[in-house]
Amino acid sequence: MNNLAQQSEPHPQPDARSSLWRRNRQQLVTDLQAGHTHVLGRPVHLKLELTNYCNLSCPMCPHESMRRPVGYMEPSLFRRIIDEAVPELEFAYVHHLGESLFHGRIGELIAYGERHGVNMGLSTNATFLDDRKSRALLDAGLTFLVLSLDAASEQSYGQMRVGGHYQKTVDNIERLLRLRHIERHPIRIVVQMIVSAHNEHEVTTFAKRWPDLVVLKEARDWAGQVPLSSLRPRLGRPSDAIEADQLTTLSAPCRLPWSELTVLWDGNVVPCANVFEHVNLLGDLRVQSLDEVWNGEPMLQLRRAHLRNALSDVPVCRSCPRHALQAEDFVAVDQLSQRLRNYVGGQLSPRSGLS
Repeated sequence: MNNLAQQSEPHPQPDARSSLWRRNRQQLVTDLQAGHTHVLGRPVHLKLELTNYCNLSCPMCPHESMRRPVGYMEPSLFRRIIDEAVPELEFAYVHHLGESLFHGRIGELIAYGERHGVNMGLSTNATFLDDRKSRALLDAGLTFLVLSLDAASEQSYGQMRVGGHYQKTVDNIERLLRLRHIERHPIRIVVQMIVSAHNEHEVTTFAKRWPDLVVLKEARDWAGQVPLSSLRPRLGRPSDAIEADQLTTLSAPCRLPWSELTVLWDGNVVPCANVFEHVNLLGDLRVQSLDEVWNGEPMLQLRRAHLRNALSDVPVCRSCPRHALQAEDFVAVDQLSQRLRNYVGGQLSPRSGLS
């Protein structure tokens, strides 16, 4: 069973901040339900791409087909985004289409967000998680970490994480867990398996290997941009069930344009984690403020298209099942708790989701 919630209680937020966050979430719900395109609420979640460089080639990732330039986010840009996003910003993931551990100042940037009251999360393939990087993450006060291992053997790992070395990665993970134990660090850690035809026979072994840490995940198709036919496992929800879920949300506005943004390493802003190219561009934080992008004309047009269910000409959105708003739950539960809850279970069946 996954006992992530028992690893440590989420660190308490000051009452004033918790109250402000809740009011902001309520405002976002009001804005969406009222059909407002110019919203008074501010983003609760940001995905900040420190780099789109990656050292692996994985079948469930569109990195190999990516055409935009590779680079690293300037620390000054990162700091300004955090400065402009607080105090409403609750959670920030410092990764997108790349391996963030290759950013030379990752520890410094995570620490900056944490000092400003933002719960910081990271997902890594752990191939570069050496002693120095492990200590940097712990010293930075990182709140939440996903270690994407995806296999219980060298053979399956070689199919899922092409270019990596299974035992070295396992050693890296074990080192970090030892450091966390020695230092009694409150970071919440999960070891993740994206279940596919390559590794579904290893689910039980994987769960036993990483007790209290394991989470299983479905491979996502990046809103139809990554074909999954060769990866589709027999385990988990069948394809027809997934398609049925998608059909139930096709006519509803997606909640994401009213709640979050994804910022690419170069400052370009896109609506969500499904966008990995320079499409659906909403603005450029190198020359605009966060608020100018959040209620700028491109974002207003995107929200208008969602409200009208007129997405046939909107790249990525037109092929996405969208993500419905569960209003009462969204208001009641802060973003860190939402994130932790998504990773707590005990069921050996894959969960779905953007991240």
